Amino acid sequence: MKIKNVDLQDGAIIVADVHYKKGDEEFLAFLKKLDKNPPPQLFLLGDIFHLLLPFKFLKDYNKEAIDLINKIAKKSEIYYAIGNHDFWIDDIFNGVSIAEAFVDEKKSIFLTHGDLNEKDFFYKIYLSIIRNKIFVKFLNIFTFNFINNWLFKKILEKKIKCFKISDFKTKIFKKIADINYKMIIEGHYHQNVLYNIKSKIYVNLGAFKCEKCYYIFIDNHLKEIKYE
Repeated sequence: MKIKNVDLQDGAIIVADVHYKKGDEEFLAFLKKLDKNPPPQLFLLGDIFHLLLPFKFLKDYNKEAIDLINKIAKKSEIYYAIGNHDFWIDDIFNGVSIAEAFVDEKKSIFLTHGDLNEKDFFYKIYLSIIRNKIFVKFLNIFTFNFINNWLFKKILEKKIKCFKISDFKTKIFKKIADINYKMIIEGHYHQNVLYNIKSKIYVNLGAFKCEKCYYIFIDNHLKEIKYE
């Protein structure tokens, strides 16, 4: 896992699981608001786009949101943890720090999207295929664009489910057993919960797509904000 060190500052804004699609005016308005009043830091914890890979069709499809993020990056530090819907995006953004996870060692805080440390065996196999750079390059070079574009359109039509996962705390207890930080912040599951598990605080962020919320980091705590 590619991990980068950060100094998580008071006033940092954290958002996950927007699943942006072209024409999503609510998220565009949110970005424009940040552009006018830039925070010291902006953490994008994966699946910000419903689908973003290094293909022309997808870059054009997501252009308005991409341009706004690049614009904000000139004023704020932006940290982008890739998700399972948006990866191999290093060349798409300018001035944005991209990794699979970010760690503030001093505060002992671990931030990630949440899929890469998933324990499910079959999900790991799935990730190893879709995240394989050679596979992505193969699609980009050796297939016809109309095939790619047809596939992308089908994926973009897929609706995001917002539901509570039964026995989620037990699942997470096993998952974070080997993550040795005091606070773990991730998205991916769309649960919007906070658990104290032994000596750790686990936060699963609410999905912007589902709950229209984001978070501000203040005094080593996360404050949930409903976007209006």
